[in-house]
Amino acid sequence: MSRLAPIMVRQIALASSPAFGSTAPAAPPRWQEDLRLFLTGWVGGLIFFWTLLS
Repeated sequence: MSRLAPIMVRQIALASSPAFGSTAPAAPPRWQEDLRLFLTGWVGGLIFFWTLLS
C-alpha cells in the first residue's frame, strides 16, 4: 500500500436521494473530479518542465 492511498480515497455515492429539507450542496459528478485532477497535474507538469527547460 502506498503512502498516497489515503489521499486517493473516493467518496461513495449513496443510491438513495438526499433527505427532504437537506441544504447540503450536491457533489460534482465523478468525471468532473477526475478531469480537474488530470488538468491540475497536466498544468503543473507543464509549468515545471517549462521552468526546467528555460
